[in-house]
Amino acid sequence: MSLMHFDAFLKQICPRLGLDWRKYRRRAARHRVQKRMAELGLESYEQYLACLYADAAEASALAERMAVSVSRFFREAQVWEMLEGQVLPKLLAGVAGRRPLHVWSVGCAGGEEPYSLALLWLERLRFRYPQRRLLILGSDCDAVSLRRARQACYAPSSLRELSGALRGRWFSVYGGLWRLSPRVTGRVRFIHHNFMRDPPPGSFDLILARYLPFTYYRGARRLQAARRLWRALRPGGMLLIGARESLRGEELRLFAPCHGMMGFYRRRSAGAG
Repeated sequence: MSLMHFDAFLKQICPRLGLDWRKYRRRAARHRVQKRMAELGLESYEQYLACLYADAAEASALAERMAVSVSRFFREAQVWEMLEGQVLPKLLAGVAGRRPLHVWSVGCAGGEEPYSLALLWLERLRFRYPQRRLLILGSDCDAVSLRRARQACYAPSSLRELSGALRGRWFSVYGGLWRLSPRVTGRVRFIHHNFMRDPPPGSFDLILARYLPFTYYRGARRLQAARRLWRALRPGGMLLIGARESLRGEELRLFAPCHGMMGFYRRRSAGAG
């Protein structure tokens, strides 16, 4: 079918799913939808629309599946500088005793984000906090992305923010790809998780939810996502969204922006409603 037919499908189904159809790259989104239609044995967008209207679970699964799973190591360098210099030290200082710091990367795609956090800890922070630990969880609803994360083999484009020295210390070349060292991969756990359907997989001190709910969701679904994140954070916990994203309206009753730290928000003590 033509892209115009697919546009009509997007414009009809996205509002029902609480998604902003304008945010999607058409060819990538069409590929994902058609792949799911093939799995279900459906031949037309009209058939799939009928299925989505009749089956709330399928609609929820499609909303998660439509998320864009493209990332790279240390995306947005200023974010990692703030994590190293301000956010992680403050969170560690606020945790009683030697309890590990619990971190959740939501929609982790191929694992670049949680592995970047593990690398940051190994390279810059573990010697400053020798008695402390970071427990990092990555989650995604896409089995292919999770398999890629666990394999931890990446194209050169995923590593373009890394220096040659960093690549040399933590990666090896394998079949034209860069394989991450087990010393890093062993510090991250991955799970299959549908963010908008499944219960939170724990209580966290820091949640990274960049370029997922606050880019693709809108209206009630977006606020529902904010409430889910609020409930998954411990009191005093921090939320990181994309540097080009911002919270608004009722979402700001749940999270307070951190002055001078674009993308970082602190969990408010009450207001999840």
